[in-house]
Amino acid sequence: MRSTRLAVALTALTLLLLGCTDDDVGPGEATSTWTPSGTIETAPTAAESSDPDAAPANETARQFIRRWVELGNQMQATGETDAFLAVAGPDCDACHEFATKVEQIYTAGGSITGGQELILRLEPESHTQWLVTTEASPTTYTDDVSASPSTLPGGRFQSRVHLVRGHHGWIVGSTEGVPL
Repeated sequence: MRSTRLAVALTALTLLLLGCTDDDVGPGEATSTWTPSGTIETAPTAAESSDPDAAPANETARQFIRRWVELGNQMQATGETDAFLAVAGPDCDACHEFATKVEQIYTAGGSITGGQELILRLEPESHTQWLVTTEASPTTYTDDVSASPSTLPGGRFQSRVHLVRGHHGWIVGSTEGVPL
């Protein structure tokens, strides 16, 4: 039963953690403007940070979702949940359930390998609602130090992510799996 709950939790994560590799411009994310002189001026964008824990200045929703997915991948690989939870809103039940499950596994001496998310498509439905398609690698995990390894298949998933803009940047308000 415990393995079934873990499998459900990890599968839910796959449906929830999202990011992006396409560079389409979404609502409110102009990347350049035409000037009367006929030149194009590129608007400054938030610098990509090598530290996914740090929110870049002027981070767009698209950039935030990419960072959030990386934080989820990092959490799953290390068991460190603080950075992921720092960007999960208080009402994002799926975020908190996933972090709790990862923490339980690592606290019990278990491990998680694989399951990393790769964003295939990120489509804005509004400035704060995004449809995200991801590909997850297969996952191998052990519930605790004495457990036998279990596996979850990878695959392609689609989710709707609802964002909230706060005083210190974006957070995930909620997320839900949607059919491909």
